[in-house]
Amino acid sequence: MYKKTMKIRGALRTPAVTEVPDTELKVDKKSKHRLAIQEQVFDNADSIADNAKIASLLLTVISRIYDIIPSSQKDNLDQNDRDMIEYTFNKFANTNTRADIQFATEGLALVDRLLDRQAAICAITGGN
Repeated sequence: MYKKTMKIRGALRTPAVTEVPDTELKVDKKSKHRLAIQEQVFDNADSIADNAKIASLLLTVISRIYDIIPSSQKDNLDQNDRDMIEYTFNKFANTNTRADIQFATEGLALVDRLLDRQAAICAITGGN
């Protein structure tokens, strides 16, 4: 939990942020789900890494789909949208990600593991 504070140095006051331990007991459903996910599936750091890998894999899939769309169909896009889409895909194609490395070594097992974790989360939360 974070709290807004003021850092005081002489007469100078500067806004700051302090991390404060959250000591309040959590008994709501969302907190119970988060604890179960942390204990049974993965912790927050793993969750963040998984989300980055899923985003990377989705961009890869979408860019491959975009590549097979005929140019005549792409010409129907607004030019600014097309420029943004193609810039993003080109930039992404030239950026190595952790998902690229893992997919090269693990193949579809990476996809299975990511989706199995998502299914485990759904089972814990009941889809909520």
